[in-house]
Amino acid sequence: MTKTHWISKRTAVAQIAREMAAIGLVSASSGNVSLRIAEPDSPPLLAITPMGKPYHDLKDEDIVVCDYELDTIEGELAPSSESLLHVGIYTRRADVGAIVHTHALHSSVMAVTGEEIPVLLDEMAVSLGGPVKVSDYAFPGTEELADNVCDALGDRAGAIIRSHGAVGVGRDLREALNVCILIERVAHIFTMASLTGKVNPLSEDTIERESAVYRMRRGLPTQ
Repeated sequence: MTKTHWISKRTAVAQIAREMAAIGLVSASSGNVSLRIAEPDSPPLLAITPMGKPYHDLKDEDIVVCDYELDTIEGELAPSSESLLHVGIYTRRADVGAIVHTHALHSSVMAVTGEEIPVLLDEMAVSLGGPVKVSDYAFPGTEELADNVCDALGDRAGAIIRSHGAVGVGRDLREALNVCILIERVAHIFTMASLTGKVNPLSEDTIERESAVYRMRRGLPTQ
């Protein structure tokens, strides 16, 4: 593995992080983005956004390459304070190649209410694998938070982090970002529908059939 190889990974993470901020899923330096780096005969690494760096000022070279012990391999800044969350997900989910963690408005509403988002739209089952569940609370940046979020994710693509925000996972960075965009949209839809008193989730049979498409696409075991 060469620095040239890492440059492309760091550039990709920085681009998605800046886009995440530009579309309003985070502000300042909140939230984070990472990409799994897996090479034959090498320990697992990740490229991740740094701690405390505002996204409007984020440069490609600010992205940190570190190992799963959070020892920096490349970069001058400290890795994200939520790095343990990313390590925990990569450790549990072999199908995940990238992670995006957001603090978007409507997702954060769900994080405060602690109410999961049921499967309201077909694309939720196909793209997320089912409902968006809410993790149990844990202090930010801890292994407990990572464990709780992994439990809420299960084999699905997104979860709400209680009193904190949301997380989306994907096979690549674009897919992980798209998951977070969808979570924010369905959180908004659920909030608005709840005001009418008419929230109508899809039937269990429909959810199961459509979630099977999600699992097939990700190479996950069918249920």
